[in-house]
Amino acid sequence: MLKYALSSRIIHWISTILVLTILGIGIYMTDFLPKDSPNHLKIYELHKSFGVIALMLIIIRIINRFVKKAPALPATMPKIEVILSSLGHFGLYVLLFCVPLSGYLMSNSFGFPVHLFGIEMPFLIGTNYELGKLFAEAHELCAYALLGLVIIHILAVIKHRYFDKPEHDVLKRMW
Repeated sequence: MLKYALSSRIIHWISTILVLTILGIGIYMTDFLPKDSPNHLKIYELHKSFGVIALMLIIIRIINRFVKKAPALPATMPKIEVILSSLGHFGLYVLLFCVPLSGYLMSNSFGFPVHLFGIEMPFLIGTNYELGKLFAEAHELCAYALLGLVIIHILAVIKHRYFDKPEHDVLKRMW
């Protein structure tokens, strides 16, 4: 079975850890972290810093995907699963780009800078609270959509690994 290029595999696993960390921090800070917590701003800054890295990484990942083509899926895989795999991967790429970008634009729209571990990033847009509300909504919806798609992605890998023909074990392509 053909494997993804080493660069693709490294980017995939770094992205996996980073995205799960960011989603976890995001859920914690919006649903569980008290507003008066002394670490409130530090947690938000950590989330934003990881988000900037995620945005840079997805750009690198997209470029890498064009340079290093994905290996073909097994010829015996059902056509519907090939189509769903393509749609799922496309959705992951779109959401991996939209979630951090909408968060960045949300911060800027509300007049807040985005920092990368203390380094102030450029403002991409000016203050506009109405636009900020739209970016906030987009950020939350896209983040939950990404979480849902990640779960489906993991379940598909488990299905192929443990319930399909051995040649359909696509996880081997990513190790």
